[in-house]
Amino acid sequence: MPSIEDAANDHQTILAMIERLSVLLYDRNPEIVSELWSSGFRLVGSEIGEIVETHEGLVALIDNLFSRAPRFSWDWMRKDISIHKDFAWAFAEGHLVQTSIESVKRTPYRLAAIFQKDSTGWKWRLFSGSEPV
Repeated sequence: MPSIEDAANDHQTILAMIERLSVLLYDRNPEIVSELWSSGFRLVGSEIGEIVETHEGLVALIDNLFSRAPRFSWDWMRKDISIHKDFAWAFAEGHLVQTSIESVKRTPYRLAAIFQKDSTGWKWRLFSGSEPV
């Protein structure tokens, strides 16, 4: 059974992974692919057609996001993490932030994610984003 300290570290690790994703996306850093990808990963984005199940599909989706004029990031107001053994799930609510030379646009955004811990650490298993109206 994990200690309270281990559980707190796992919680902080997952929170940091969520925040790191936002930084990588804004910076248009291609490392975002290796941050997200592992065999069995799935991304279900907020737009039609944003369903990714392969490494090549993830690279194409990220390349598409990086090619757009605005830079994207998230500003999370709420992040809830639940951990049970080697699985964790997260819910985050906040805004998708689109930053361009002319303006900053904020759109409500929600994230539901699943993580799995293996011998090398926590891995993203599911990223499911939505833009509630």
